[in-house]
Amino acid sequence: MMEIDTKTGTEIEAVDLSAWAETQAAALREARSADIDRANLTRLVHDLGLRERRALRARLGVILTGLLRWTEQVDLRCHGWAATLDIQRLRVADILEDNPSLRPLVPTLVAEIYPVAKARAVLESGLFDDTFPDGCPFLEDEILTIGFLPDPYGDDAIRGANWWKRREP
Repeated sequence: MMEIDTKTGTEIEAVDLSAWAETQAAALREARSADIDRANLTRLVHDLGLRERRALRARLGVILTGLLRWTEQVDLRCHGWAATLDIQRLRVADILEDNPSLRPLVPTLVAEIYPVAKARAVLESGLFDDTFPDGCPFLEDEILTIGFLPDPYGDDAIRGANWWKRREP
């Protein structure tokens, strides 16, 4: 991490982020405003918020890619794939619980990340781009609901619920 020397305005290499953070926390607690590295503290606090948003985007992207592939790659469905989707959903729930201000952004983030998730589904599946819809076919609740797995072709109705869990490896 690059730091800015608040006295000279020049960049210096940070050696120990933890030590710097402890020094800044002590300066804040003790109201030693002259010792507060405002520029870097401001940047770090801003970056913390962005990091949570990036984590949410990444998790939503994995979920969307998985749901798209689940929809089209019926014979490749497996318990591990379903578990991965639910683990990502749990992580999203954790992020939203810790950062409730991000909850209203979910529809916007889904719209932003869907084209990337679609491209990733194309690459991972080897299917053609037009296999997957141009717009997100899943509702927000479906994306976030533990256990939701799309079945647009009625395979579960034909083969029985959770047929993919009973297959021999």
